[in-house]
Amino acid sequence: MRKTLPPCKLAIYGGMVLGFLMLESPMILVANQVEPMIMGMPFFFIWNLGWWAFLTALFLVAYLTNWGSGSASTHSAITKEATP
Repeated sequence: MRKTLPPCKLAIYGGMVLGFLMLESPMILVANQVEPMIMGMPFFFIWNLGWWAFLTALFLVAYLTNWGSGSASTHSAITKEATP
């Protein structure tokens, strides 16, 4: 049986993959330029800060939507069972 992901989780996973690819893949070589200068900073610095900010915001959204847990009822049952 094939497991399907809800659109929210799929968007979060896709955003994470995109962000990490833009920071860690050979695509970074395209951004490795001093020109153009943006607010007096090299483009490479702005590129890294922009993708870092994107991933930070995406992880915040993922945390707030509780995307890592199976369901709220399962999580609460495990928590109640674990407390003495």
